[in-house]
Amino acid sequence: MSRAVGYRLVALGVSVVLLGGLFVLAGAGYPASTSSGPDLAEPDVTPADMAGEGVETGGVVIATDPVIIEVTDGTATRRILVENAPDVTVGQDIVVDGTLTPDGTLVADRDRAVVREPWETTYMYAVSVLGALFVALRIVDGWRFDPEAVAFSPRETPLHTRYVSEDDAGG
Repeated sequence: MSRAVGYRLVALGVSVVLLGGLFVLAGAGYPASTSSGPDLAEPDVTPADMAGEGVETGGVVIATDPVIIEVTDGTATRRILVENAPDVTVGQDIVVDGTLTPDGTLVADRDRAVVREPWETTYMYAVSVLGALFVALRIVDGWRFDPEAVAFSPRETPLHTRYVSEDDAGG
């Protein structure tokens, strides 16, 4: 293996490690929960036993005056009254962090609540997949991989123009 190929492999390894570090850094940039208490979606958690403790949970808004969310863990469904909730509409997804009262009401921290429309997550992933496909197609179209040199090099003729005749290209 030539020295240049070795340098390229080391550079690739360093780049992958740096990219992983950036992922960890981005994940660490979000505020930590104020409590490490259990999630109310867990089936063995009873709200009455957790009065005065900090909890974090999420669900679908089913009523707005007062705000009531439906929390599902896959086997059971629980309805929770939320005080101090941000402005929401029925059908929105909400994740709240707050303190439980003795009657099972969740007093939310408005600054830490996350409200989303149901379609937002699907839209986010769909746009990300389309963007990734576009980038991948552009890379395949304009570049080729040379395994002997372990390098990418530009194609002399992009793939999308190989099958276009001179007459078609002119107009």
